[in-house]
Amino acid sequence: MEKTTISKNQTAKVKTKSGNEYSYKYVDIAQIHEYLEKNNARYYQYIERIDDDDYIMTVKIIGDKELPPLRGCRVVDATLFGTENPAQKQGSALTYARRYSLLMAFGLATEDDDAQSLSKPKTEKKVTLATSKQIETIERLLTSEQIQKACDLVKKDKLEDFTIQEASSLISKFKEEK
Repeated sequence: MEKTTISKNQTAKVKTKSGNEYSYKYVDIAQIHEYLEKNNARYYQYIERIDDDDYIMTVKIIGDKELPPLRGCRVVDATLFGTENPAQKQGSALTYARRYSLLMAFGLATEDDDAQSLSKPKTEKKVTLATSKQIETIERLLTSEQIQKACDLVKKDKLEDFTIQEASSLISKFKEEK
């Protein structure tokens, strides 16, 4: 087979419970099918019950040789909210399971799943250190022994090395305990 990474060519838009929306890209089954056809591979899938759960089973056919079935993703019940169409949600969940079972069976990766993307240098996240007001609050609320324990816990040398989130969490936790 040629390269084993497939580009995501479809975009899904999802509405959240709060009314917002987000989107993500994915590979559709037809694209996987075309890729396999070009590489003299075919497949069929079916659902099999194993230990009280349903799983997508994928049978690979390479050339003229049919290989034993491979267990893929578990078929889950779709989670519904609002006035959604239950059949459509369950169909989406099933299609998702089929797609990823197919990718697993043939050892294919989507563009952001491949090893090359794992080896790319990670961009450093900007760390925002605790504010002087947070540090003053901690010094007012905690003893020097408690501050040392907190520093040891988050593996920091001193309060000035805490992030805003760590300092905020420490202040909240101390106030809850009082």
